[in-house]
Amino acid sequence: MSSTSLLKDTSKAQEINIDGESGVDLESLRYGSFSSLRTAELLELGSQELDNEVPQGRHLGVFSTVVLFVSRIVGSGIFATPSSIFVNCGGNMVLFFGVWFVAALMAFAGLYLFLEFGCLLPKSGGRKNFLEAVYDRPKLMTSVTFATYTVLTGFSVSNAIVFGKYTLYALGFDEDFVNNRSKACNYIGALLVMTVVFIHGVSVRHGIFLQNFLGALKLLLIAIMSFTGVYALCFYRTEGNQSPELPISANNLHDFSSVSSSSLTTAFIQAFFCFAGWDSVHSVASEIKNPVRTFKIAGPLSLIIALLCYLSLNLAYVRVLSYEEFKNAGPLVGSILFSKLFGQKLGRQFVTLSIALSAGSNLFVVIYSLSRMNQECFREGYLPFSNFMASNKPWGAPLPSLLCCGLITTTWLILLPSSGDAYNYLVSMESYANQFFLLLVAIGLIIYRKRYPERVAEIQASLVGVFGIILLSCYLVVGPFIGEQKENTIHWLPSYQITAILIIAACFCFWLVKFVLLPTIMGYNLKAELIILDDGLVVKQWYAQKNE
Repeated sequence: MSSTSLLKDTSKAQEINIDGESGVDLESLRYGSFSSLRTAELLELGSQELDNEVPQGRHLGVFSTVVLFVSRIVGSGIFATPSSIFVNCGGNMVLFFGVWFVAALMAFAGLYLFLEFGCLLPKSGGRKNFLEAVYDRPKLMTSVTFATYTVLTGFSVSNAIVFGKYTLYALGFDEDFVNNRSKACNYIGALLVMTVVFIHGVSVRHGIFLQNFLGALKLLLIAIMSFTGVYALCFYRTEGNQSPELPISANNLHDFSSVSSSSLTTAFIQAFFCFAGWDSVHSVASEIKNPVRTFKIAGPLSLIIALLCYLSLNLAYVRVLSYEEFKNAGPLVGSILFSKLFGQKLGRQFVTLSIALSAGSNLFVVIYSLSRMNQECFREGYLPFSNFMASNKPWGAPLPSLLCCGLITTTWLILLPSSGDAYNYLVSMESYANQFFLLLVAIGLIIYRKRYPERVAEIQASLVGVFGIILLSCYLVVGPFIGEQKENTIHWLPSYQITAILIIAACFCFWLVKFVLLPTIMGYNLKAELIILDDGLVVKQWYAQKNE
C-alpha cells in the first residue's frame, strides 16, 4: 500500500492500531497533523523505538546522572532515620552497624540487578518495564497493577517533612515545637513541593540546570559531612576534655532482650530506605545519553559516595550523642548532632539549613523521577484521562504528571500529623512496598535469563547477589508480621505493612474489574491503539470492541 493511500483526515493525533501488547499494524497507520517525515520515521522504526524515545530527547550525561543518583540517595534518610533504627535495634551497637552493613550490601546487589535489566531494556520506566517483561500472564495484570500503584503512591512526603522540620529548627524553633506541637513543617514542605513542580513543569532545561546546581552543592555538603565523622572521632571533646558518653556500654553491647523480629525488620527497611535511589534513575533512561556506559560509571560511583558519607555520619552519631539524646532525637537527630559539634550558630543554623538544602535537592530529583514514572504509566492508557496526564503540553515538560505527584504529596502533608511518628510510618510503608516489588524483580531476572538465554547484558548482576536479595527481601516482607509492632504506627491508620498491602490489593482489584470482570459481563474486548499526541509523544488508547 502506498503512503498516499494511508492518508486520512485526523485533527489532533495519529493512530496506530495494535493488539494491546505488541506489534504495530502498519496497514492501519493514519496520517494526522504531523509531517510526512515524522510518519515515515514511525513506519521505519516500528513500535520498539517509539517506546524508547521521548520528545525531550537524550540530554542527561554522566555528571547529570551522578547528580540524579546522589541527590536521590542522599536525602533526608541519613539525617532523620538513624534514631528510629537505633531504637528498633534496642540500642545495641552491634545490631545498629550490622543493619547498616547489610543494607549497603543489599543496595549494591540491587544496583547491579537493575543495571543488568536496564541494559536489556534501556527505556524509561525502570521496574515497571522489568516486571512487565517477565510477568506477562495473566494478561495486563502486572502492568495495570504496578502502573496504578505507581501513580497512587507517587509522592515525596518524607523529604518534604524533613525540609520543613530542619528549616524551622534552623530558624530557632525548639525541638518539641518542630516535632510535636505544629504542622508548620508540613506546610513549608508542601510549598516547596509545588514550587519544584512549577519549575520542572515550565522548562525541562531550567529545571535540570537548577537540579544540577543543587546537586553540586550537595556533593560539597557530602564532603563536609564525611569529614564530620573524622572530626568527631579524632578531635571532639566534651566540657572538661572528657570523652562523651557513648550510646552503648558493656551492659547493652550484647543485649538483645528488647529486640524483636518485627523491630529488627523495620530497622532493615529504614536503613535500606536511606540507600533508596539506586533504582529510581532507570525511570528516566530514555533521557540519558548512552545509557549503558553512563549507568556503568554513575551507579557504582554514586553508591560508594553515599556509603562513605553514611559510615562517617553514623560514627559521629554514636561518638557524640548520649544514649538518651540519640533515642529521643527523632527526625532531628542530624541537626542535634551538628549543634553539639559546632555550636548553635554554625551547627544549628548553618549546617541545619544545609541539611534542609539536601532534602530540598532530593525533592527536585524525586519529583522529576516520579513525574517520568507517572508519565510512562499514563502512556499505557490504563487510567482515566491518560492522554492529558501523559502530555508534555504546554511547555514541553510533563506538567500534568508533575502536578499529579505534587497534589498527592500535598494531600498527605495536610492530612498527616506533625509528629516524628508520621515520618517514620511513611518511610516504612513506602519501603515495605518497594521491597515487595524488588523481590519480584530479583526473581524476574532469574526467569528472564532462562527464558532468553541468547540475550546477554553488558553489565551482569552476581548470581550470589541476586539470591541474597531474594532471601533478604523474603525476610523483610514477612518479618513485620512476626512479633508485636511497637514502632512506626499512627493511631488512625493500620500498621504500615498492612497499609502497603491494601494499596497493592486495591490496584489489583482495579485491573480485575476493568480488564476482566466488566469485559466478561458486558460482552466486549478491550483493544488498544497507539496515539501520537500533538507534542509528539506516543501513548496507548483503549476502546471497547463488542464480541461477535
